[in-house]
Amino acid sequence: MSQPSLKKLTIDYLRGSVTPFALPFEKGRKLTIVYGENASGKSTICDAFEFLGNGKVGSLENRGLGKTNKYWHSLGRDPADVIVTLETANSTCLAKIVKSEVVVDPAAARPRVEVLRRSQILSLIEATPADRYAEVSRFIDVSGVEASEATLRGLIRDMDGSRGIAIARIQENQDAIGQFWSSAGEPGTDALSWAETEATRDPNESDVELEALAKLQAAYVRLGDYPTRLKAAEAAIKAAASAAIVVQAKIDEQLQTIAKDAGEIVGLLEAARSYLQKHTDPQVCPLCESAEKVDGLSQRITQRLGSFSALQATRVQVTAAGRNTQQVEQQLAVLRDSAKKHAEEFEQARTGFVWSSDIVMPLASAPVDIAALADWLAATAPLVVDWKKVETARIDKKQFTRTLKGALKTYLENVATQQELDILLPNLTRTLGIVQEERRSFTDSVLAKIAGEVGRLYEEVHPNEGLNKIGLELDPSKRASLSIGASFCGQAGAQPQAYFSDSHLDTLGLCVFLALAAMDGAENTILVLDDVLASVDEPHVERVIGMIYEVSKNFRHTIVTTHYLRWREKFRWGEWKPDQVCQFVELKQWTLGEGITLTGSIPEIVRLKALLADSNPDVQSACSKAGVILEAMLNFLTLRYGCAVTRRVGDAYVLSDLLGAVNGKLLAALKVETVEHSVCDSPVVTATELKSILDEIAKIAQARNVMGAHFNAVAFDLYPVDGLKFARLVEQLCDALICPEHGWPNKDKSGSYWNNGGDTRRLHPLKKPA
Repeated sequence: MSQPSLKKLTIDYLRGSVTPFALPFEKGRKLTIVYGENASGKSTICDAFEFLGNGKVGSLENRGLGKTNKYWHSLGRDPADVIVTLETANSTCLAKIVKSEVVVDPAAARPRVEVLRRSQILSLIEATPADRYAEVSRFIDVSGVEASEATLRGLIRDMDGSRGIAIARIQENQDAIGQFWSSAGEPGTDALSWAETEATRDPNESDVELEALAKLQAAYVRLGDYPTRLKAAEAAIKAAASAAIVVQAKIDEQLQTIAKDAGEIVGLLEAARSYLQKHTDPQVCPLCESAEKVDGLSQRITQRLGSFSALQATRVQVTAAGRNTQQVEQQLAVLRDSAKKHAEEFEQARTGFVWSSDIVMPLASAPVDIAALADWLAATAPLVVDWKKVETARIDKKQFTRTLKGALKTYLENVATQQELDILLPNLTRTLGIVQEERRSFTDSVLAKIAGEVGRLYEEVHPNEGLNKIGLELDPSKRASLSIGASFCGQAGAQPQAYFSDSHLDTLGLCVFLALAAMDGAENTILVLDDVLASVDEPHVERVIGMIYEVSKNFRHTIVTTHYLRWREKFRWGEWKPDQVCQFVELKQWTLGEGITLTGSIPEIVRLKALLADSNPDVQSACSKAGVILEAMLNFLTLRYGCAVTRRVGDAYVLSDLLGAVNGKLLAALKVETVEHSVCDSPVVTATELKSILDEIAKIAQARNVMGAHFNAVAFDLYPVDGLKFARLVEQLCDALICPEHGWPNKDKSGSYWNNGGDTRRLHPLKKPA
């Protein structure tokens, strides 16, 4: 989308703008030439655009000032006073300084600006290859592609390493499978085929048998305790019976020493003991009232009560012995029942599963009589060892199958990985080569395009000098390194810095800058060229200006500042007019009081028209101005057609010399077509024969000398109308020959006539008639 045209630039207190300055832009003119002598403020205008577009003031850089923002504001002002405003056809953009940074409002309206100053022309040519690459990197920014290349290269490296690891693991897996094969006795034709067959087996196929075998062994182990437990139970019964006999004999012995009425006697004795505990020193027996045996009575009573207590304790022992015997007998019965139950469980485990041939069962069933277990266990004990061996073999086989299956799986996975990598790696390597080639092709094409444009522009400035073969190449051995070369005396790739003159280097730098600027969205870019003609030698200036004119058409707007006086004069005379209509601005000398100010740059023909438009025209001034303009037009015609003019010292031709040189067939053939172009309709062409005008001028040409060139008394006898007639004929000739916008018809584009850049004037004939 095309950007809106510029309307006005306003600069407040930036650098030389000590008072607010406004530069209006004429509608429909994309090229603005700003002329001014040194110290007129041209660079401040360029700084304003750079301040607005790039947030800096380039004219102060590389001058040893360090950080330059403290010098941006005008003397006597603060940074906050600096404001640059650009008005366009549909918006206004304002830039100011906030905390030492340039802030643009609105940011979306910030213009794209490219600035080239005279001091920067050689920066790209004389820069190091790395700095030169940085200038063009935005056009060949392939950092994303390079990152992808690095990732792809790393992937290839990792995959290649993975392939090597896979190969090593495959060998390890083969060795492991070979060892398994050897341990299995090397059945079959080879280890791998055997492993594949074995891997089809279910490692859990023996789980049911192992579970049944485990139950069988557990049942057998339970039976193994019964013989010992039976012996212990029988011993306990014997011991209980012996204890009961002993206790019974004891109680029998005690009963023989105790009366039959022992129970009543015990009661009497306990009552007596209670009495004597209260009456510790009785005189007589409390029962028989006898004093004969009263001494020791309390002790004797206690002794007799003790004998009765021992009997009672023995009776308790007898009862306990009876209960113990009964309990032991009951335990033996429970033990017999338990042994019977476990024997039945063993039989159920033995007969409830179909055993493999290598698992031997007892010939006899497990006896339900506990007494017969010992002999049966002794007879079957070797089978237990065999069962354990079988169980261990089954478990080892199960683990072996699992391990072998895992090793085979790992082997097959590694083989598949290697095969996949064998396919991927060549494809990735080819892909990397394609990406690298595409990247190089892209960067080479961009650089070739830039170099081609540089060469084309350079050829316009230096035609037929053989210096247009400019080359930009990336150094393949270095990253981000750009070399520049040119043809010189038939040698390609010569370093321009070593062979070109300063003027040639300057124009080359200018061409490089313009080519780069045009590459990066020229239609959205404001191009600013600050005094770039200062170091160009005179023979090439006009062609450089022509190149600038041509390139400026591609940009949103172009501002060119210059102090080249010849450009100003040639422009005022209409000789150096661009093909496109442009605006010419002239600055007065800068002063501290007024700052930057505009002044008019009025073409000579406009001045003549102004003199003739006066209600009381100054004849002497009109004749004088008309004479100068006529000489300029005749000089153009005589040079264009190679007319014979009288030679004089210093080429000081007078009007009569030039006027008389345009004669004969040339004079008769001279014709100018004025072309009015329309957007919709065909051009309107109006022809003007120059012979009639020049004949009339020749008749009264002396009026210029008499009235406008010298003091002459003859002028007193001439009427002013003659002088004005001469001036008006010159004006008529000017209107026919020179376009106010596009200047003189000095280009040979059609091959049949001369025309100007806008094709608004066509001068016939193309060549002087023979």
